[in-house]
Order: sequence, then structure tokens, then C-alpha cells
Amino acid sequence: MYNRTGSLDLIKKINRNLVLDMIRSEKKISRALVAKKLGLSRSTVTSIVNELIKKKFVVETGLGDSTKEGGRRGIELGFNPKSGYGIGVDIGRTRTLIVLTDLDGEIEYKEECKTTATVEETLELIQAFIQKSGIEKDRILGMGIGLPGIVDSREGVILDVPALNWGNINLVEKAKNYFAFPIYVNNDVNFAALGERWLGSEGMTDNMFFIAIGTGVGGAIIANGELIEGYRYSAGEINRFIDREDLARNRRNDPGETGAFEQQISAFALERKGISPEELFARYTREEPEAVRIIDGFVQYLSITIANIVSLLNPQRVIIGGGVSGSMSTVIEDIRKQVSDLTPIPTEIKLARLGRDAGGLGAVAYVFQQLQDAEDL
Repeated sequence: MYNRTGSLDLIKKINRNLVLDMIRSEKKISRALVAKKLGLSRSTVTSIVNELIKKKFVVETGLGDSTKEGGRRGIELGFNPKSGYGIGVDIGRTRTLIVLTDLDGEIEYKEECKTTATVEETLELIQAFIQKSGIEKDRILGMGIGLPGIVDSREGVILDVPALNWGNINLVEKAKNYFAFPIYVNNDVNFAALGERWLGSEGMTDNMFFIAIGTGVGGAIIANGELIEGYRYSAGEINRFIDREDLARNRRNDPGETGAFEQQISAFALERKGISPEELFARYTREEPEAVRIIDGFVQYLSITIANIVSLLNPQRVIIGGGVSGSMSTVIEDIRKQVSDLTPIPTEIKLARLGRDAGGLGAVAYVFQQLQDAEDL
């Protein structure tokens, strides 16, 4: 049966998001010009703008320039990034980053500390962070929490985070005892990808693959502007990639164990050579034979993997992030060349820009998107 009310609500939501995005991107624009650019009626735009002004997401900034015909100057509108704030939490194996940003992703307050042993201790840590930030709680629109494992983002449940020995914990339900604002959880690499897409890369792309190479290895897929999480929230887990050489060397993907690909490409894998990744790349730059041999193997293995990802998903952009990526500027051109030799499908390959902030900023981006979809932003 046709649901006319539901269809009208969907159209209203789409129009609202279009108007908000237009005002946000244009910086200063009149109601009439918004209507003209979007092909909406002036009455529709006026109604939406009045609602956004009431919620303080949009402000009137003054009179615009006269029209060419000498008509009355329209009142210009601007986006108000200080009308609300979001919190992003990136929980790593050993360190936790907490950021508080405005609606444009500008960091207002940031703190990094040792990862706690329990969920409850982490939530108490966030409470203390909010108090120290000086931002009133009622101005915080929501919070995103990223974890290094498998998370049911729909129900807010930590399914399995081996690095922290956390599993089958309803984080969102627990957090409701501490905070009144909405809370969202997801995988940390997914959030890092969203952070780079929002604030890091050269222009936002709707189709990208993000690779995180740090103490572990992970991946995240964004297709047509949507984060792809998979049937059991495990999409992008490239740490489990395996090939014939892995089988020949008895490297397998046993439950609870490090993935076959991760065994070859992570910081731990590089450190097994006896020195840190940073020092290894420094020696590579100095053309020390052993370092050249190790890094050449690393580059080839990674390039083959990226080529396969590009052939499978056809992303516009592949971004390499994580702790190891900070040392990879000397090899990124070689990776691009090898990938182009391995697949005819073109793609951009770039190093991440946000560094350690990517996960926290991506958590905030996820919060704002969820709230905008729910018309709470």
C-alpha cells in the first residue's frame, strides 16, 4: 500500500538536508538564491530556513548586494558552526583520544590518555573530559566512540574487541547512565575513514577505500557516500587477506589470531625485523641494503593488495593512514606506480593527512551525519 505520509516526510527530510548543505557550503546566501539553485519553491525554503534559525544552526548575517536589476537586497544566511558540538572518542589498544569539535570539525578541546581497563572507567574519563572542556552539556549534540574490533553499530553493542578483552557489551545502554545526549559506536578504522573524508583529503569523495597500517591493519569502505559495514559489521577487514604463499607458509586466519595479511604488513610485522618502522624507513632512505630489501617487500605486498581492492571496488581514492603511514612519504610514488602496473583501473592513492586525530574527528562526523538524517541537526 502506498504510504503518502511517509513519502512526504522523506521529501521534507531530503529538502531540509539540501538547504542546510547549500547554506553550509556557500557561506553566505539568500533564501531566494537557495530556492533558485535547488529548484525549490521560495515558500518551502522559507519554512525550512525558519526551522533552522529556530534551532540556531543558521543565522541571518545581514543584507546582500543589490541585484543587477536594482531590486531589493535579500537577507543573507550563514551556517553557525558554534550552535552545537560533538565529541569523538578513539579507543586504541594503549591510548585513547577524545576530541570536542564544533559543527565544522574545528577542535575546541582535545585530550589523549592511557586506555582504561573497563568500559565504566572509559565513560568516567569522558565525563571528566567534558567538565574540563568548559562546554555546557546541553550544547553537546552527541558522541561517537570508535573501538578496535567488531561493533554492532545499529544496537550499540561491542561484539568483539580482543585487544581490550571487551565483548558482548551494550556500550550505548551503559553510556545512557552517564550522558543525556545521543551516543553512537563503530569500528575505529571506519571512523578514521570518515574523518579523512570529511576533513583530510583533497575534496570529499563519495567512493574511497581507507587502509590503516599501525600496530594492526584494517580497512574501511565508503561507496556512494555511505559507510559499508557488511553483514556482520566486518566489511573492510583486509587484515584477513590471504594468498597461496600464506598457505604454503602455514599462515592462516584462525579465530582470535592475527590475520595473515596483518602478519606481513603491520608495525608489529616490521618491528619483528628488530627495529621500529620509523627507523626502518629512515635506513631505507639511506639505501642500507637490508632495509631496502624489507621495505621493497612491504611496498610490493601492499601494492598487490591495493591493486586487488581497486579491481574489486573501483574506488576513486585509496587513502593510507595509521601510524606507519607517517613514515611512507618516500615510498608512496613507488606504490602508485606498482598499482598502476597491476591494474588498468585508475585510482588516486594518497597518504592520510589527519594523523592521530582522524578517528576522533571521524567519530564526530558520524554523529553529525546520524543527527542530520534524524533531523536533529
